[in-house]
Amino acid sequence: MDKEEIRQKAAERVNAIYGLKNPSAEDVKGMIDTHFGPSPVVMFPGMPQQHILFGCHQGHGNLNAHYQSFYETIEVQHLKEQFTLVDGFCADIHYEAEFKIKESGSVFELEFVALADMDSDGRFRTLKLFFDTATFLKAVNNKNQTFTDVREKDPHPPFDPNGKPYAGKLMSDFYDLFGQCYMGLESYDKLYSHMNEDVEVCFKSDVDVIPYAGQYSGKEGFKQWFANLFSLWRLCAFNFTRIVAEGNMADFEIHELHYYDNPDGTQRYLDCYIVQSWLMDENGKMHRFKSYHDSNWLVETFNASEVYKAHYGYPKDYPPGK
Repeated sequence: MDKEEIRQKAAERVNAIYGLKNPSAEDVKGMIDTHFGPSPVVMFPGMPQQHILFGCHQGHGNLNAHYQSFYETIEVQHLKEQFTLVDGFCADIHYEAEFKIKESGSVFELEFVALADMDSDGRFRTLKLFFDTATFLKAVNNKNQTFTDVREKDPHPPFDPNGKPYAGKLMSDFYDLFGQCYMGLESYDKLYSHMNEDVEVCFKSDVDVIPYAGQYSGKEGFKQWFANLFSLWRLCAFNFTRIVAEGNMADFEIHELHYYDNPDGTQRYLDCYIVQSWLMDENGKMHRFKSYHDSNWLVETFNASEVYKAHYGYPKDYPPGK
């Protein structure tokens, strides 16, 4: 398959999977047989303790149970492809969507990223979704309301698969520079010099809980976002699991490991899988940063919830001084 065939097939398959309306059991089985390879993996973001759809699902039997639950839980009222990056046999499809939660009657307006690996027959080997799970759960737990994830506000260049310079190399170097800045080996001013004056941060999470969630504009906005982020966040490690880059865009799938500060000065642990999405301008300056991740796990960590403590094995009276 060439690049354009992968781009087309990947988007068509996601549309077919999430566009089904009240399918029968045979329809679901047929969908899986048609669009997934013989040993597929699907990741729907979130911790399984929080919602029946959340978690990683492997094999046709588990996929069948997952998608039966999906169609019973969600009516996809709107699904629009924004653009698709293709890198090797990997397609990275950005979507705008509306999920109506059938039981609550609420609607979740969201953007999500679908990271897909294709096999030689053009079917999905892996399909991983990334979106704001905290706002999803607000729609699940509240009746007859509309909830929207954090969105960008500033204008930006469009995705250009042939755009120069190449965002993948630029952003790989940028992450290296960030690491040096974080360790005190370089000045953050050098980091900011790689940003357009109109750079924008769009961090998708619960703005009512997480201090660094939300939208920030310009270099000063980016600096404020960093200040809010570092007010309670400490880096443990960035484990890069996949980079999908094409033209002026690069998406980095990362297993992030963090520490959060407790009231008594000790630290609590967090790990989560995220996609950090970057858009560059024609001068090679960073123009937009968007984060797609299991945002509800940030909320659980921030509140040191019972689910959080059980997951990591903390005692029930943790943290001291809460």
